[in-house]
Amino acid sequence: MIVTIRTPGLTLPDPGASRETYTRAERVSVATLSLIAALALKLVSGDRSRHKVVLLDEAWFLLASTQGRMLLNRLVRLGRSANTTVLLASQRLADLGDLSELVGTYFLFGQESDAEAARALRLIGLDPDDGHLLHSLKGFRQGRCLMRDLKGRVGELQVDLASDALLEALDTTPRREGEK
Repeated sequence: MIVTIRTPGLTLPDPGASRETYTRAERVSVATLSLIAALALKLVSGDRSRHKVVLLDEAWFLLASTQGRMLLNRLVRLGRSANTTVLLASQRLADLGDLSELVGTYFLFGQESDAEAARALRLIGLDPDDGHLLHSLKGFRQGRCLMRDLKGRVGELQVDLASDALLEALDTTPRREGEK
């Protein structure tokens, strides 16, 4: 069974904003996120003999609010005991904050700046001042990445999808109007 939940148009409040200052759209978005969280937690905590995967693309959206961080914290902490793998996809490592301590495996694809590359290397226990590693990480494209596994081992990895159709279906690269 696959359950997909899309949330276009949600407007979450800034972290630390008091509830009294929420706009109507922010109140509705927080309530919607709470319902989604309840459903996700129900699905995750079901049959423990069956492995489940929760993929949260653009996780920054959830990480940017107190409510979203609480949801992610519960999902990540509950995941192991509920036989669930939680996958968080984000453009910036800084978005993870203290949740990074709960992440077991990292896939670090190409970084755009020295600062982001250094942060990524530090996160997986490598020397952020190693010029060769910085240059490599900034140059990774088309499925090339560094992976740190559950045992802390780090290696270079090439991810190749089984078909061009799958790559096209999973592609989230913004396109100009009229482009495929």
